[in-house]
Amino acid sequence: MNSTAQYCPSPVAEYANNPLIEALPPILSEEEAAMSIAHFPTDPGAERSLPREVRLHCIDRLKTLIQPLPIHIELESAVSSILRSGYVGRNPMQAATWRHLHTLSTDRRNLANFNSSASTFSLVGLSGIGKTTALNAVLSTYPQIITHHRYQNKEFIHTQVTWLKLECPFDGSLSGLCHAFFKALDKALGQQDRYVARYRSKAGILEMIQRMEQLASTYFIGALFIDELQHLNAAKTGGKDNMLNFFVNLINSIGIPVVFIGTNSMVNLFSDVMRNARRACGLGIYDFKQPQQDDAVWEMLVEAAWGYQWVQKPAPLTPEIRSVLYEHTQGVTDFLAKLMILGQRYAIQANIETLNPETFTHVANTKMKLLKPALTVLKSRDLAAMKRFEDLMPPDEQLEAMMSHQAPQISIGALAALRTTMVPNSSLPVRQQQPAEVLTPPAPKAVPVAQRIANHPSPMEALSAEGWLVTDTFEFSSSYRASA
Repeated sequence: MNSTAQYCPSPVAEYANNPLIEALPPILSEEEAAMSIAHFPTDPGAERSLPREVRLHCIDRLKTLIQPLPIHIELESAVSSILRSGYVGRNPMQAATWRHLHTLSTDRRNLANFNSSASTFSLVGLSGIGKTTALNAVLSTYPQIITHHRYQNKEFIHTQVTWLKLECPFDGSLSGLCHAFFKALDKALGQQDRYVARYRSKAGILEMIQRMEQLASTYFIGALFIDELQHLNAAKTGGKDNMLNFFVNLINSIGIPVVFIGTNSMVNLFSDVMRNARRACGLGIYDFKQPQQDDAVWEMLVEAAWGYQWVQKPAPLTPEIRSVLYEHTQGVTDFLAKLMILGQRYAIQANIETLNPETFTHVANTKMKLLKPALTVLKSRDLAAMKRFEDLMPPDEQLEAMMSHQAPQISIGALAALRTTMVPNSSLPVRQQQPAEVLTPPAPKAVPVAQRIANHPSPMEALSAEGWLVTDTFEFSSSYRASA
């Protein structure tokens, strides 16, 4: 999203007379942030009467559902803060900023008297828990490109890149990161292969790093968001330290905030180096925790998703269905969306046209059977077993205090009520308080089968022995369809 700069004075004294900050959207209240982040697709309504081949396409609309949660509000506030604070030390109306930019292109950069105002934070959680979706929703509230022409009756022609998001290369190499940066910048500017092509043939990593730093400063990039940082765990000798030192240099010497996003295994990158640990949690570590079955947050997610049924006979959300949904997803947001989509596809194709526990169990044991080992480990809460699935490993106990954070005061009920505001004719249920009728998840010892599978050296063999794997590939053939 591109826009022409429209300046609005900020109520924060440190932000005054800075066009890079005043061109950003206004600072949002918690309620405004929730409204901006939320996305509730069109209610199914009359679409339930459409032919089933059409409804099978409508179901994919569930993938776009975003129900704001307290962690989303915290994340929006953190992004809002680092974007603005990072620009405090890079005010283009001050001569010192341009002197600093000039030194970056010379061999005298170490002589520059530059005080960085950049901060950072880290975003961690299970794979599929919703980190990237939440971050993309927050970043979408900011125009990525802002074009400046005049500021305070003075000519100020400049292109500002408010944020840039890229993935850490799978091999943890600096050269891969530089190429990812050039590609992301070209995409943001809408100029395909402008910088990627220019530096593709450059063999020197030092030159690419210098060009990356210069471009980041020239375009006044508000913040760099580095996703999939857990890839550094697989970096070659020295690769991890080189990458982390490079990030620290961007923050200290260039003044650009860097945000780290990754699975729980990313925490190990910072736990043994105090400087990197301090940088990783500048504004805190935001942990997308796996919710328990009786968490109000999980209840709200389930209720939001349950309203989107394209089967001809929508079913009520019963305690039994709530229990089955948690059983087969263990609170992972992506698994919930997949189960709802695949469950409806099966119900429509098999001519059942309603959702029930049996449908979800069938889909979980067939279409989602590859997730069984991971779900079994999540259910067991066995740390030893979770080590086999690196992305499932929770943060180390010694970092729990650093991970903790106080939830915003905006209530679960207020966030849930957004659905009726944004989808006026929706029949989605809204629960103002934590549900009175909740099911307590069983203790690990009460699930011997899960423990046995989790501790088995070959989870797939254990699943097969328990009869959890279905090998019939013709489940949607006519012989399996119930009569209408």
